[in-house]
Amino acid sequence: MSQLFLSVVTDLSNWPSSRRADVVLVADVPEEGWSDVVSLPAPSPFRKRHGIGCSCCSREGLSMVLAQVFQDHVTGARSTIRGVVVLVNVQEQRDVLQMLEQDVLVRARYRLQD
Repeated sequence: MSQLFLSVVTDLSNWPSSRRADVVLVADVPEEGWSDVVSLPAPSPFRKRHGIGCSCCSREGLSMVLAQVFQDHVTGARSTIRGVVVLVNVQEQRDVLQMLEQDVLVRARYRLQD
């Protein structure tokens, strides 16, 4: 199975409706025309409290969402997609990109694009 593309953006203006039909949007705003729109889960109250290696503390919510989207893609549980667009605010973009680049499973499943 080939990798899906992954874009982290602060603005959806570069994503006209013609590019959205086979792309999943991860955002907390309702948007039309995407294959699916997935919201990020609320941060865990236990985040980073249990220690290194704890499964509930070691993965970010976005990583878990991306894992589920990829699993649904390969098992056929969702329609065929080419990739995922993650909408973040400007202040978060750098941190989100760094977190995704450091996540081995995200890098194995997705090609990060500008």
